[in-house]
Amino acid sequence: PREPRPGATAPPEPVGPPPGRLCDARARMPNFFSAGGVSIGLRPQDLLRRLHAPSSYDEPHHGNAMVGGHIWCLPHKRDAKLLDGRLATKKLASHVDELILMQENMNISFAVGVCDQERANENTAAAAGRRKLVGGQRQAHDISEDVHKQLTTILGMIRSLGDGAERERKASQKRMPGEDVVELLEQLIGADVPVQLLAQLDVLEFEARKDVMNMCSALLRPGMPQQIDKQVVEYLRYHPKLFQVLVAGYSNEETALLHGVVLRSCARHEELAEAFLTSGLVFELVKHARHPSIDISSDAFYTLREMLLAHKEVAAAWMEENFAGFFELYNALLMSGEYIAERQAQKLLTEILLDKHFRKVMVAYVSNEQHLQIHMNLLKDRSKVIQLEAYHIFKIFVANPTKPVRIQQILYRNRGKLVALLESLKLARPEDAKLHDELQNVVDKLSRLSMSSPVQQRQRRADGAAHALRL
Repeated sequence: PREPRPGATAPPEPVGPPPGRLCDARARMPNFFSAGGVSIGLRPQDLLRRLHAPSSYDEPHHGNAMVGGHIWCLPHKRDAKLLDGRLATKKLASHVDELILMQENMNISFAVGVCDQERANENTAAAAGRRKLVGGQRQAHDISEDVHKQLTTILGMIRSLGDGAERERKASQKRMPGEDVVELLEQLIGADVPVQLLAQLDVLEFEARKDVMNMCSALLRPGMPQQIDKQVVEYLRYHPKLFQVLVAGYSNEETALLHGVVLRSCARHEELAEAFLTSGLVFELVKHARHPSIDISSDAFYTLREMLLAHKEVAAAWMEENFAGFFELYNALLMSGEYIAERQAQKLLTEILLDKHFRKVMVAYVSNEQHLQIHMNLLKDRSKVIQLEAYHIFKIFVANPTKPVRIQQILYRNRGKLVALLESLKLARPEDAKLHDELQNVVDKLSRLSMSSPVQQRQRRADGAAHALRL
């Protein structure tokens, strides 16, 4: 500071802590030149670096809490990021309540506004309903923009956790430790924000919808630190409405694919796949596989495949218990007459029946004469692709060493027509030598069939041998 002039009054005492206890950064500044009553001799970048250095001042300063006995002279990025995360969580929880209330108001307003279109201009209630609807749409736009902003912050925090060994190696270098992120994610889960946002997905705009999907998929990523993935799985596993919301989302063409992505993310975890299967909603998913939209139908098949084949032991046990109910719906896909649905249903069924984990399911399936009739009819389809897919399942019926009597009789009576159909399939793939060998093997087995089943034949041979021994 400059020396006071003779006769000048002393400057007033400064407000706040004594000069000796100000930030060390100011005390270390060299007195090279004067600016604003403070002599400094640092470049701007050095000054900022000094101001961010920790001080030994033991009282709160600039609104920052003490960290390890020190404070920061200016707000630090770590504290700012943590504050942004907490604020984003609170705002998202608040927006969920607003979205629920707004959707209810919009539904009521829409019902009032369209109930009598011819008298809408004369009906005061209808006009008010339309005004509320427009206002609700504007409010939805504002909320969607803020949800997009807050979810961007949340997604940045989740991605900052890193992956695997790289995450562990860089953990000490991060400005925002993983513990802080985990704490914020726990608050997010505690407020039920993920599922509530999924339930209101149709109210949000496109960008916000994508952010909700990405947040849920990121939370379901395996290998999250400090067992956060296990907490997420437990939260979703016992949630009473999660799977209802996701499956019902297939009814809305605008959000169906987004709900499908989240549902397949759930399939990454065995506990969630089991919870979905036992919920009974897999039957609704099979129904959505017949959706008129090819995109939704294909996505439903994709999700069904993940749920049944991602964790085969769990799916096989469930299918054995629900065999009749599941295949009653599934066989309807095979007989739907829709090319895409039939082909995808055939491909998935082939994967299931030829997998060793589903051996009991396969034996039960090929022991049913109605199932055999379905695939015999598909062998006569106009599409060679459908015929080839049907052959891959039909050959299991023929190769079954323990055919029931009724299956044996159906194959025997129709063996001539079946051989002709199989011979025609060779023309569809003239260059496929392996397929030709398989077809010839099945044709040979059909040609050697008799009216009695293999079980009856073995029993007769055993009886004959016993009779010969007695003689």
